[in-house]
Amino acid sequence: MKTILVPTDFSVQAQNAVQVAAHIAAKSGGSIHLLHVMDVSMGGSFSTMGEVHDYSMDNLFVVRLMELNKKRLHQIADQLSTAGITGVTYDIQVGNIVGTIIDQVEAHVYDLVVMGTKGASGLDGLLVGSNTEKIVRFSPVPVLSVKEVTDSFKLQKIVFASNFEADQLPAVSKIKRFQELFGAFVHLVYINVPNQFANSRVIRQRMDDFVQRYQLQDYDFTIYNDDSEEKGIIHFAEEADADLIAVATHGRTGLAHLLSGSIAEGIVNHGTRPVLTVNLKRLDK
Repeated sequence: MKTILVPTDFSVQAQNAVQVAAHIAAKSGGSIHLLHVMDVSMGGSFSTMGEVHDYSMDNLFVVRLMELNKKRLHQIADQLSTAGITGVTYDIQVGNIVGTIIDQVEAHVYDLVVMGTKGASGLDGLLVGSNTEKIVRFSPVPVLSVKEVTDSFKLQKIVFASNFEADQLPAVSKIKRFQELFGAFVHLVYINVPNQFANSRVIRQRMDDFVQRYQLQDYDFTIYNDDSEEKGIIHFAEEADADLIAVATHGRTGLAHLLSGSIAEGIVNHGTRPVLTVNLKRLDK
């Protein structure tokens, strides 16, 4: 996790994401790139730092807002640098919010995206729920979604929800990296639901094979019964007092192999804990 992208709309949730990214960067020795996307209709051309060239626009407010946001980004970058985070950069992009963020992820070699799960409304509203869902769904790199955070982010307990069947090396590698950085304990959980009830002996054997394949350490395993996968993961994380929920997904393709994208997005929207999503379908491309 040497390179971390943090989209921001300057909301409380986005600032929480910055705090979490700073803790991760401090642990890993990584760098942070701050990105603000202005989703407005404008003429002219723009540099990566938001300077306006040869523009003609009716709304001077937008230009002033861009200048204000550049100052906001600079202040955040200064705060991060003062806190000891090296290599902090930032820019402003103009365009479609989701498309611009995904384009930035694909164009650069980022290890992780850290973002708030809900932002402000209106012109500054970057991290509204539907945008976050789409970024989680389409991002080619893992996304850590943050809604709430304490003054001092800790990562002592990780809940990893899976059915422990398909190849999940990218997700497990990321979880093991978090575990190594923070000295965390991993709670492996299988959610048993009425319409897809599974035999406990079969699930335990599957989990044993999974643990041996990926050489996991400092973990326990639970079969948790609930009405749905989404509710089960959120409820188990609450009972375990987890600091992070981790899930591997295959987009929106059902549960034949792993959690569906819709379940992962539901956890991001309805849970209060940070959620790490690794889209294996995107990583396979």
